[in-house]
Amino acid sequence: MKFLAALALLLTLVGCETNRPIPTQAQNEDDRLSQQVVSARAAEKACADEMEKDQDYKRTYEEILYKRNDSPNKFDLMTNKYKLSEDQVDVLKRFIRLNVKCREVGIEALRGSPYLSVTLKIYNAFDATYLKLLKGEITIGEANERRAEAIMQAQADWEKVKGDVSARLNQMHNNEVNDRNQRAAAMLPYLMQQQQNQQMQQQLWYQQQMQAITNNRPVLVTPTTTNCTRLGDQVNCTTR
Repeated sequence: MKFLAALALLLTLVGCETNRPIPTQAQNEDDRLSQQVVSARAAEKACADEMEKDQDYKRTYEEILYKRNDSPNKFDLMTNKYKLSEDQVDVLKRFIRLNVKCREVGIEALRGSPYLSVTLKIYNAFDATYLKLLKGEITIGEANERRAEAIMQAQADWEKVKGDVSARLNQMHNNEVNDRNQRAAAMLPYLMQQQQNQQMQQQLWYQQQMQAITNNRPVLVTPTTTNCTRLGDQVNCTTR
């Protein structure tokens, strides 16, 4: 039993060639972070899809901010030299309050993730731009330029964090694999000795069983026949 337990531990350390290798803690962490980002983006998209029903949301992306790089109004808004009208100021204020909900969803979904700092940084950059736009310090075109720069910076920051995380997890993975191999190599002599002991015990048990069979084997007696003949008053018997 000790040998089987040790063998199971050895297979756990190094994995079995016929089965999927046991993931390292680094691989599990990588999967967790990836799933967290996917879940966060899905939650933000679901919130944004809900917001699209709001008129202030629609007007903001029609008159003030372009939504995506392929938005048909991107060029017009990027080159817009006008500042916000009073009506547009009110629209943007309501849009900002409305957008807080989706921000909170994204922040909560990335809680504990190294990517959270990138998300908070771009939110702060957006807020600084919105504030200047509301105060009339910059034009609609300048606001969209600053917003585009913040997005580009966030993309660069995201890739940097991603690279740092990948390098850290790769190092963790390599360290754990090396540790597993070293522990497995250290256990191999013990396992071989255990296997030899088990074989010797099996051989001894077999010998004991054979001896017991031999000792308890019944003694075979050859059957005999006795013949007797009478001669006068005498009886002669012979046994064969």
